[in-house]
Amino acid sequence: MILITGATGRVGGATLKQLCSRGVPVRALVRNAEKAALVAGPLVETVIGDLARPRSLEAALEGVTSALLVSPLDPHQVELQGNFIDAAKRAGRVHVVKISGLGTALDSPVRSGRWHAQTEKYVEDSGLPFTHLRPPFFMQNILRFAPTIRASGEFVGSLNRGKVAMIDVEDIAAVAATVLTTSAHAGKAYVLTGPEALSYPDVAERLSRCLGRAVTYNDVPLEVMRERLLASGMPTWHVDVQVDFSTALRAGHASTITDIVEAVTGSPPRTFDQFIREHIALFTG
Repeated sequence: MILITGATGRVGGATLKQLCSRGVPVRALVRNAEKAALVAGPLVETVIGDLARPRSLEAALEGVTSALLVSPLDPHQVELQGNFIDAAKRAGRVHVVKISGLGTALDSPVRSGRWHAQTEKYVEDSGLPFTHLRPPFFMQNILRFAPTIRASGEFVGSLNRGKVAMIDVEDIAAVAATVLTTSAHAGKAYVLTGPEALSYPDVAERLSRCLGRAVTYNDVPLEVMRERLLASGMPTWHVDVQVDFSTALRAGHASTITDIVEAVTGSPPRTFDQFIREHIALFTG
């Protein structure tokens, strides 16, 4: 049995759908009955549990041979994901496929990268088989700009001209689904990217071309972005993480392109132009 945590989130949900499309039965860990209804399907078994309640994970992991470990950003992320790893170790030899992210390293300038690295080390030290997947930036992040692009033809950020090898979540899910169903990738750590590195000015140019109207990118200083995020009500710890992201991306720390998606799945990753076409209604209304 394959277990999916974060089954109603972007990566977890997409991976669940990928597995079901391949005819693979899955178990989804969800926090409540309402979330269970969102992922219900003929090949999906749901179990209610929470990484913050370690004993609730026991039933979810019963009979599980591989599991996708992904959870939302949280200042207690190391403890929460550690709870899952401890439960997986008690359950048996579960292959843990962990979703990490930008700047994953114990000495990373990105604090969430340090959190991910601590958890990666914890699962490695546990003796469980593991695979680490490190997508630095989702193409889907661009969708948060869709309302302003529809309304005014512009979007605002703080990445300057830093290039980012962004990846479609569907390609992350395709890799995860393959890794979860084979032992060939155990012990590996993969950085997952799309086929090209784009700056936000590049994104504006691509959107302009695909939408057939001008889209402009307005860059603002990091401190201005910080103040706007705080004013929006975002918790300070989350603002700090977002500023870390922007600082790293401005410096080109996510500009390296890898061939992992095609090497693992046999298919090339989606281009940004494909992504725009698949979501064009969100940008045009």
